[in-house]
Amino acid sequence: MTTHTINVGQTSIPHPLIALVKSLPKSSTLKAGDSVVISFGREFVYLSTLTLLASWRKSLLPGIDVKVDDHNSLSATQNMITNSGFREIVDTGHESPSVQRRFGKLPLRPLTNRLNKDSVVQDITSILSDNTALIDDIKPLTTILSEICENALTHSGFASPGYVCATVTENDQKRRIEIAICDSGMGFRGSYLSGTNEEVKARIARGASPIEIAIDGLNSSKPIATPSSVVSYFGFGLYITRRLVEENRGQLFILSHSDGMMLNNRARTNIDVQVEFPGTLVVIILDLDNPLPLEAIYEEAVEGYTGIPTKQINTPDNQIAGKVHQNIPLPKKQEANETKHDVKEAAVIELRHFGTELLTREAGLAIRAELATQALVRGSVIVDLDGISDITPSVADEAFGKLAEKMGLETFERTITFRGGTTLASRLIEFVMKTRLKS
Repeated sequence: MTTHTINVGQTSIPHPLIALVKSLPKSSTLKAGDSVVISFGREFVYLSTLTLLASWRKSLLPGIDVKVDDHNSLSATQNMITNSGFREIVDTGHESPSVQRRFGKLPLRPLTNRLNKDSVVQDITSILSDNTALIDDIKPLTTILSEICENALTHSGFASPGYVCATVTENDQKRRIEIAICDSGMGFRGSYLSGTNEEVKARIARGASPIEIAIDGLNSSKPIATPSSVVSYFGFGLYITRRLVEENRGQLFILSHSDGMMLNNRARTNIDVQVEFPGTLVVIILDLDNPLPLEAIYEEAVEGYTGIPTKQINTPDNQIAGKVHQNIPLPKKQEANETKHDVKEAAVIELRHFGTELLTREAGLAIRAELATQALVRGSVIVDLDGISDITPSVADEAFGKLAEKMGLETFERTITFRGGTTLASRLIEFVMKTRLKS
């Protein structure tokens, strides 16, 4: 039996946190009966550090004893270790049901299924909504976080443990929110290399950073698969996140196995971590006193995926290199004098009956089942998008992408008609269907 000690010192991003990652015992050196002590010193500890360590701890094989040693740490650190739920996760391997969200703080929440993912996302957006008056519409942030958390589940094969946390801090009269999401999955490189996107594989072979490919939003990993497969949209969520951080003058740090990237305001740095962290960590730091032009960035991202010519979108602080909608083939909408099929006999499915915010794949699955049933019974279906305030790519893929793949695009377009709703929602659906059918 061997005892391994992890000394937690300075944990700011990027290099102090990477130094901590390098000090973690490799799984190949740990065996049943070994002990690991996570020892905290006198330095200030960021909550994202606890997220990383909690995910790492839960990825260890059974039979390895892990304990917290914080007797030399600051009282603020001791309180954080307890109030965040970290102590119980490390000492027992289980989450504490008694740890609750406080004003401006979300404790470590496990990311194990889409139901708790949805709850976590709502809690974080509530924290942000409570702490800033500079957001007109919080829903686009809900979409961003939902997609990143969804991909943490997807890339970890729905089994590996993951954690999410958030906290609002105030230093030097500046208020920030720190959001950390960590999983112990295959990572960006593994996801891309196991997919069918040959262009991405070639870029990685030439030395391109998988993280940089993702945050540029140019490619999605397309797993080799069947109509029931899961298509990854992590490039979409991270593209929006990157643009949000740039416009907000915040920070974004991503660590994925041996790849790392730091975005500070608009300065981007790729980092060779030199060791393998068994998973992916995403840390988002936003300045709560700077504008968060979520609506403009969200629209820019969706339009960017569909190749629309650019224009400038005015924001309170500066100009975003946005896009303008023109001459794009959207999902087919019902026209006033539609004669292609008899719309009087068509079934009408109002998506708002499934929820005005469609964020989880479970909602997409329910919509697809209803669409398929009504298409079989009635021969044609009108999908009413009115009242839908938010829909994620994951839901659009589950509901429409998979159905179009199964039916064939020509049959789908002949059978399914869209009406109402926002142009943004229509463009998102069209983007997802194209991605699914090209994979």
